[in-house]
Amino acid sequence: MILFSLIYFLLGFIHTLLCIIIAFPVYPFIRIFSKKKAKYWVHSMAKVWGRVLMKMAFISFNVEGKENYNPNKTYLLTPNHQSSFDIFACFSIFKKSYAFVSKDTYGKVPLIGFGMSLANYIFVKRGTVGAVKSIDDMEDRLKNGTSIVIYPEGSRSADGEIRKPKRGILKIAERCPDIEILPVVIYGTRDIMKAKSIKINPFRKIRVRFLKPFYLKDIDGDDNAKLNYWYEIMSKNYNEVKNGK
Repeated sequence: MILFSLIYFLLGFIHTLLCIIIAFPVYPFIRIFSKKKAKYWVHSMAKVWGRVLMKMAFISFNVEGKENYNPNKTYLLTPNHQSSFDIFACFSIFKKSYAFVSKDTYGKVPLIGFGMSLANYIFVKRGTVGAVKSIDDMEDRLKNGTSIVIYPEGSRSADGEIRKPKRGILKIAERCPDIEILPVVIYGTRDIMKAKSIKINPFRKIRVRFLKPFYLKDIDGDDNAKLNYWYEIMSKNYNEVKNGK
């Protein structure tokens, strides 16, 4: 597997450079005619980038609950987070236009961060001012018809189990009460590459389950009750998917 991992990272690096070489020079020409289409061009290249990286590792998908996901609607998409491959998985399962919410450290990565900015993705910055700006950006995307992909747990789960969501999701839901939250269970990415490891395990299958969307404003109780609702339905379905039910 070490040899495969080395080859994978080499080919992945070349693939990343090719996507950048194709995406960046075309962007300014499309932007002359449409800023929106220019952003979608970079986003489309990012989807190609992520999907090819999955295919390079010979990863397959089993997707359940497709009837709960309408790509033509605007959602707050809330998958769980186990591995760096969750990002590639999201590029593979989510359709049309959406914006990722990412730590601002990724925005500082040469070329990658610039590409994320061109695609209109959102960087979460530490501190009160930075947090407010991030919420403002999310509200702007949602109200303009662009779905948001955010990991409510905040960071990757060390043991793979679902963790309770951070309170940031409450603030977004308060700003956009008429936007549905779509919980998405992703299982299997941790088997491809564990946290703090560079070893790639190919030929794995990822199981995805779209749960029924809901409005956070419809959940009875205080803020903790609303957060627990997401946590409980995600944990229940995660365990079912994990056990093959």
